Amino acid sequence: MLFDDSAADRASGGSARDFARGILAVLAIFLTTRLVVWTAAYGGAVIHFRIQFQIEPPWQERTAALKQKIEDENTPEHYAIHRRLSDFNPLTNFDGQHYRSIIVKGYQYAPVRPAQPASERQQNIAFFPLYPLICSALTSVLTPNQAMVLVANTAALFACVLGYFWIRRRIDERAALFFVAAISCFPSACYFSFAYAESVTLLATVSTMMLIDRRSFWAAAVVCGLATASRPTAFGLVPVLMLAYWFNSPKPQRRVAVLAALTVVASAGIAAYAVYLTARFGSPLVYATNFRMGWIPDHDRPDWFEFLTLARVWDQFKYFGRAFVGFPAGLPNLLYPFAWNMPVNFSILFLSVAGLWRVPRSFRPLLLLGPFIFLHSYIAGGGANFGVEPIGRYMAVAVPAFAVLAAWCTREWRAGLRYMLLAGMLFIEAAWAFHFGLDEWSG
Repeated sequence: MLFDDSAADRASGGSARDFARGILAVLAIFLTTRLVVWTAAYGGAVIHFRIQFQIEPPWQERTAALKQKIEDENTPEHYAIHRRLSDFNPLTNFDGQHYRSIIVKGYQYAPVRPAQPASERQQNIAFFPLYPLICSALTSVLTPNQAMVLVANTAALFACVLGYFWIRRRIDERAALFFVAAISCFPSACYFSFAYAESVTLLATVSTMMLIDRRSFWAAAVVCGLATASRPTAFGLVPVLMLAYWFNSPKPQRRVAVLAALTVVASAGIAAYAVYLTARFGSPLVYATNFRMGWIPDHDRPDWFEFLTLARVWDQFKYFGRAFVGFPAGLPNLLYPFAWNMPVNFSILFLSVAGLWRVPRSFRPLLLLGPFIFLHSYIAGGGANFGVEPIGRYMAVAVPAFAVLAAWCTREWRAGLRYMLLAGMLFIEAAWAFHFGLDEWSG
């Protein structure tokens, strides 16, 4: 058993000085890993700028002349530098631009025309409202980009602090710090620093898991309802809450009625967004129509055999083949984010399944979050490449699996192996962030 139900009582003590040291350690872990992510993303943005304007190395020798040219006149290079490097632009690529459009112009939707370019078919109703709503509240004093980055990083920090308190009480101090480090170093955790809703979802997920673990089911349902307003993949929290209540219900005679009510509250975010889409655009089905027509058209979806055999999932391992078949020239394939998408997904699934037999019975329903997220994402994406590629990003919020990893590593691994694991994950996270800053789709 990696930890048991009595661990919470044993770990709940501690002086104020111990808590202060713990919070400082969490802050140090968070700031260090975010510095790595930001540096990598901005490094990618600089390389993108150099490629765009064909600036050859050595970079330092070209900088002085370029700077003088920029100061003398409003050159295209000046525009590029502003667009690529200022106002947190390297952290707002891809989905960040859709969230920005929601903040600036609100939700937009119009039926797709046959001749419409693919980029215009991807309308912003595909993005749930909680994150842009929070960011909008700050735009009176900040630019949209500043608000998005601030909210994302602040939510990630709060999630780390809350997760530290939860795991410290549930397991012990060492596991709590490793839990924070593992979440922060996880390869796709770079999205917690970008202008994405992932950090808000992480904070809501940690809160929901902690409340479920403490048997505060109604409070968990309320927070879960907020989570489902942040991302559709947060719906995986709902069956976790239902199973946790079913197996740990203090009043079995009222179980079915209470479970139904909890489900309604826990799904409130999705329900509220569906009501909004109906009032604004006439039907909640515009979401599915937009997703099918604009994001994953039918011709991009696999056939039933490929869907059932997870063909596009296995296809993602091709990057490892390219790396070693062309060794050593093919090694840069290992820096490509999609090379690690499925390995990180399968690691979460492994921890979720293997941990079932090594955690208390009360904790087992929580470990189903990772499998539920994977299943939901795969089905919603229809098994297409575009639906499979972001799953690693979604799985970064499967926090119960990180709790198992933390207990396992701190109790059964040597320190050197633990540090190697964290360093390896952080290296991959930096490569992931670099490709994002380079304006390459990375999930």
